Amino acid sequence: MNQRIPNVVWILIAGDGFGAAFRFMVMPFLALYMHIVTGASPASVGLVIGLGSVSSLLSSFLLGPLSDRLGRKPSLIAGSLVQLIGLVGFGYARSFDAFAALQVFTGMSWAISGPAYQALLTDLTPEPRRVRVFGFNYWAVNIGAAIGPLLGAVLGSGRSPLPFLFAAAAQAAMIVVILALVPRSAGEAPSGASALESLRHMGRGVANPLLLWPFVGMFLISVTYSQIESSLPQFIGLHYTNGAHLYAYMISANAITVVLLQPFLSRWQEGRSLGLGFVGGAAIYAIANAAFIFAVAPAAWIGMNVVFTIGEVLLSPVQQAIIAIYAPRDQRATFFTLQNIVWGLASAVGPVLGGLAMADGKTALFGGMALVDVAATLVFALSVGRRKPGAEVAVEA
Repeated sequence: MNQRIPNVVWILIAGDGFGAAFRFMVMPFLALYMHIVTGASPASVGLVIGLGSVSSLLSSFLLGPLSDRLGRKPSLIAGSLVQLIGLVGFGYARSFDAFAALQVFTGMSWAISGPAYQALLTDLTPEPRRVRVFGFNYWAVNIGAAIGPLLGAVLGSGRSPLPFLFAAAAQAAMIVVILALVPRSAGEAPSGASALESLRHMGRGVANPLLLWPFVGMFLISVTYSQIESSLPQFIGLHYTNGAHLYAYMISANAITVVLLQPFLSRWQEGRSLGLGFVGGAAIYAIANAAFIFAVAPAAWIGMNVVFTIGEVLLSPVQQAIIAIYAPRDQRATFFTLQNIVWGLASAVGPVLGGLAMADGKTALFGGMALVDVAATLVFALSVGRRKPGAEVAVEA
């Protein structure tokens, strides 16, 4: 059996990193741009920004499994077209209602193309190489996410419509690459299932212990991961004079750690039990959150965030690889959709719980998150710690 990773997979990964750079060139500045163009209040702007996540989550139930029915290539092109139209629309939008409608519209792009892309990488990659491929894909996206905001600052993102048009042109280039390089046979033998049947597949899949408990663990660690973007910056900002700068250094340390370690750890994880990544990553999350309780000096915060990032690097590829290994071939996009919904729900719940815990102080916030991570570690240890690849989830149509 040929275990070589096809060249088209590396081209797709490079393209995903390229696309991430252009997305991060404009999307972090969207709130500022909308405020300047419409004069809307910060609260109103925040409401519109949140519409994108809500749209993506709700539309995922129907749009996510699309590539299982239509094929990977058409779904990727459809999602990319939605993103392209949305980016052009943002460049020309001038009213509050237009921005709100565009956020709802573009939110659907990830619901369509995200599961299709994840399933496509799975279809094209030999099973023993999937952990490495998902790890390198995460690495490429992080490089793009690090470069994008800097490029946006140089080009005037947040103050000019031109960066949105540049990002749309990059999306058009990605469509050309997909048309030229993605084989039509990728993801062949579609399920042909209706939308209702896809929902039934989701229900039967999540009820299967093979994936139920890993999903529970993913939900728990995603709850704590969301604190890095919600509760942590608030706490730092409230308790340190230059809190914004300190948090920026922490995020930069996170990106540098991912870029330096991801390729090596992804290779190391290849061929090993998925439990090493799940249990090891969740345990490191727990250690880092517990250590945050005692962090005082800025260097300690940065150092513990680096430790937390090591856990992230271990967890990121195996969370996708478990779906790639166990989901039935003709239902992979449906199962990736289910996984993305779990992450989305956790990202919505986490900041609320973190905000409530932060009201009781540092120990309640980070100690509570550490306990959640300990629970996730135990769940992973019991569910995937000893499981080897080789058996798909049996889900009847």
